[in-house]
Amino acid sequence: MLHAIKTLVGKGLLACLLLLLCSTSFVCASIINPYSGSVALRDAEEVVWEAKPSKKDALYQSNERIIYKVDVKNGLKEDQKGTLSYLILSSGNKEISRSSISVNIGKKSSAKYNLSLPTQSAGFYKVNIMLNVTDYDDTIRRVIGINPQQIRSESSKPADFDEFWNTAKNDLAKIAPNFKVTAQPDSDKKNTNVFLVEAKSYGNITVRGWLTLPKDRKPKEKFPVWVILPGYGGEGVKPIYGSPQMAVFSFNVRGHGNSRDVVHTTTEAYVTTDVENRNKYVFKGAILDCIRAIDFISSRKDLDSSQIIVSGASMGGYLSIALASLDKRVKLCSSNNPVFCDYRGLVGSKEWPMKSFVDYGRKRRIALNTILYNLDYYDLKNFSDQLKCPSLIGISLLDNLAPPTNEYAMINNITKAKYKLFVFPELAHEVPPSIYSYLSNWMMDEFGMF
Repeated sequence: MLHAIKTLVGKGLLACLLLLLCSTSFVCASIINPYSGSVALRDAEEVVWEAKPSKKDALYQSNERIIYKVDVKNGLKEDQKGTLSYLILSSGNKEISRSSISVNIGKKSSAKYNLSLPTQSAGFYKVNIMLNVTDYDDTIRRVIGINPQQIRSESSKPADFDEFWNTAKNDLAKIAPNFKVTAQPDSDKKNTNVFLVEAKSYGNITVRGWLTLPKDRKPKEKFPVWVILPGYGGEGVKPIYGSPQMAVFSFNVRGHGNSRDVVHTTTEAYVTTDVENRNKYVFKGAILDCIRAIDFISSRKDLDSSQIIVSGASMGGYLSIALASLDKRVKLCSSNNPVFCDYRGLVGSKEWPMKSFVDYGRKRRIALNTILYNLDYYDLKNFSDQLKCPSLIGISLLDNLAPPTNEYAMINNITKAKYKLFVFPELAHEVPPSIYSYLSNWMMDEFGMF
């Protein structure tokens, strides 16, 4: 088994996954993470410090002590005297608690401190840890979670949600897919054949993707399929090379990658396209496009439709869970930093996507409640209660685009599927490469790729 893992990773699957990390992230230069990290050591003659939670994932139960362990290294030639303090804020930046202790770090020395924080009710809280000494001032910004398993959305799922999507799937089924597969001889790499796949989807819009297959294939051999869905921003996903044991389908929903010929909005405008009409909203078509991608896989004799994994990050993570919840042909799901969870819980946020919805409604004189009503049918928390396949989910506590409170409102609705949750307390809208190593091995185990 270990040899098989090394062989597959060595031949490119892990490299593909790391490429996915870059290619499916949210693309929007105007959105900036407001949180800073700990200071890195650049020169011996400076103050360097870090603050680590006593629990690795920074998630606590209400009966547990919340402690931040602070290490300070004073590389200066003078003693550093002052205070070490914390400030706890609600997700809406309301001050909840603050306190400080006196510190005195001798010249060319180091010191360790424990900051004990008071527990709070269930939820996520911003924690600012501040070091203010003679010649140095800095703040480390973090987030902690208290009893996150108790977080629930205050809004309910529409009574006709399932009916809405069953009707949508029936409407899609009435459209002949007219699958077209075109070999791309100039794109062959690493013993891999590349094919352009085209299909008619909802609204008779043509959507496209890239299918890569091992060049050395046995007659009648069927391959498990790894479907990669795009992050938000229009750039889409490209062909993924290097797996000798899998087919990889890099699929672009409308408005992304090589599926931009009909829907070709700006990055800012995509999320609001026809949001005032739940039947015309762009994400209705995008989600149904994903189902059409599974239709394509099921139509092929060289693809194993009983072994399909869907994956993505940001919008791709959203589409992965939505697709796996609607289409039981999906057997595994991987979703990192999925956006669009608990829309109503984002009201008041100045960040994307709520800012885009508010601006769109204001310019067109559309009430926000009208927009929110329609978004209820596209809220990921309303899909996730139907997720049934084994899943991997990665979230980051400093994520301002997919805040942890909203993520947990969706995650806590998953009651029919087994899932592995990774929580990264010091990252924003990103995940580390290690989660893709785990995904690679997990996928191999689940599909029996030895």
